[in-house]
Amino acid sequence: MANEIELQIAGMIYNQSLGGTYSLVMSEVDGMKRRFSVLIGEAEAQSIALHLNNTKAPRPLSHDLMNSIVNELNAKLIKIVIYKMTNDIFYSELYLVQNEKSIVIDARTSDAVALAVRSNAPIFINSEILDIVGTVIGADAEEKAQTPAQKQIDLDNITKENIKTISEQDLEELLEDALEEERYEIAAMIRDEISLRKK
Repeated sequence: MANEIELQIAGMIYNQSLGGTYSLVMSEVDGMKRRFSVLIGEAEAQSIALHLNNTKAPRPLSHDLMNSIVNELNAKLIKIVIYKMTNDIFYSELYLVQNEKSIVIDARTSDAVALAVRSNAPIFINSEILDIVGTVIGADAEEKAQTPAQKQIDLDNITKENIKTISEQDLEELLEDALEEERYEIAAMIRDEISLRKK
């Protein structure tokens, strides 16, 4: 593991320019705290954010199902490693152990991270990749990404899909904004999502 550096999720930001996509911001756990982002889809962003916000989906999501299958097969996810980058696409591997047998499975980085957060498995990246993509940011930028699933979503681009990735605190603030602006249809959607989470 000498050439692997541990990462943590630093934030998630909605991409205004690329609808339906999010930037998953990853940060170095130790060292220079370098950061980089991985472009992921809406479904994967929702899956990661729901778990980080301690919100349970009404029915198991695909990653919940995958995690249950791993557990039922008496396997354990030991770690995930982002081991390669080609044309700005990150490649990851799942490292599992089952009955003392080591298993390595290729996976999309978004899926690998979604499984890692469900099993509390550490996330690593090849140090050579981090040397290329990692950026040291200032304190102002750090504040903007300090909440694990925080996204910059306003009333104009909120949807039934991305609303599920917003923290409850942010939903409460958006609800107040919607009521102030008399946007009752959006307010009702936000209210319903808050009520669903409190069940």
